[in-house]
Amino acid sequence: MKPTQEQFLLALARIETFSPAPRVLSRAMVLLRDPLSDIGSIAALVGSDPTLATDIIRCSNSAYYRVGEPVRSIGEAVQKIGMRETIRMLNVTVARTMSGRDLRAYGMSGDAFWAESLLHGLFLFALADTTDKADADEAYTVGLLRFIGRLAIDRLMQEHGEPRPATLSFSAWEETHVGFIQAHAGALLLSKWQFSENIIQAVANQDRPDRLATPIWLASAMRFASQVLPSGGALSDAQPDLADLAHADGGFMMENGLTLDAVGTLLATTRKTFSQVRAVF
Repeated sequence: MKPTQEQFLLALARIETFSPAPRVLSRAMVLLRDPLSDIGSIAALVGSDPTLATDIIRCSNSAYYRVGEPVRSIGEAVQKIGMRETIRMLNVTVARTMSGRDLRAYGMSGDAFWAESLLHGLFLFALADTTDKADADEAYTVGLLRFIGRLAIDRLMQEHGEPRPATLSFSAWEETHVGFIQAHAGALLLSKWQFSENIIQAVANQDRPDRLATPIWLASAMRFASQVLPSGGALSDAQPDLADLAHADGGFMMENGLTLDAVGTLLATTRKTFSQVRAVF
């Protein structure tokens, strides 16, 4: 028997209150777009969550950012790396907090869940930056959090269902055994955390962007990313075989001026940055 709507909403509520970090990130994204905001406002917001502040300070002192004297406060950290880079780091910290947990019902380790989320965040950032079709920081957030709905479904199925059979894909299991797809659950979570409507709708329609009356580039970009990125966070060190990308959405590539060579370059950039970020976090 599939879980009920009431059981689904209860699982959703438990995940919603798991950590204050996503709400901090949603507010930070608003500040990033406010011309009146400054470094002090970002520092105050991040400093309101001691766990996040500690992570930002630690990462600011890592080899990746290490310039000059070590910082000891969130204010010094933001001054050192800048407002925009702080929010990018905040994106990764929040995503790591939320997605670094084993999904036992899915049969997926926390490390694989985190790696897949990071891959999509980095690829979408590079894709938006290259095509200039969307804000790269918003694309980064969407990619990092696109699978966040799995948390609610995992909790739901651990309590009221059965684990995913190895013979079923994630999406097939959600549709046939759960009754709620992760995109739907993720959009509901992001709405409760007060993310922008553009991000919410992009996540909700990541699998079928064609259903949107008004196209959202981020939704189409997520569908494209799912076609060219490996599942489960497995990113090979080998150069991508461009012949393997032939199944990708040619319409999306044409609309965005992308060639197979250009996508191969984006994947190589993603792979390099992935290794750098993993070393820090």
